[in-house]
Amino acid sequence: MALPWPQNAPTLPRFAPVSTTETTRAHRLDLARLRAVATSPVTALVVMVLGLAGLFVVPTIGLPFVALVVLPVVVHQLRAEQRANLRRSRR
Repeated sequence: MALPWPQNAPTLPRFAPVSTTETTRAHRLDLARLRAVATSPVTALVVMVLGLAGLFVVPTIGLPFVALVVLPVVVHQLRAEQRANLRRSRR
């Protein structure tokens, strides 16, 4: 038989309030780090290798992986490279 849930126990943990400036700065740092990883050529290479391995090893998993993950990453990488080239040409 289960014990009854205590009525005075908090359901969620309580955290100390954080100022909005600390939150936005940390959020910006996380986005910058995420953007650096997403636009890295190494990330694109790893994703493409995984996609090709899946494509040839297990086609029922590899084909959707290539269509849903590899192609968008490659397109994003190419757009990032185009943006970088545009920035260089404007200087």
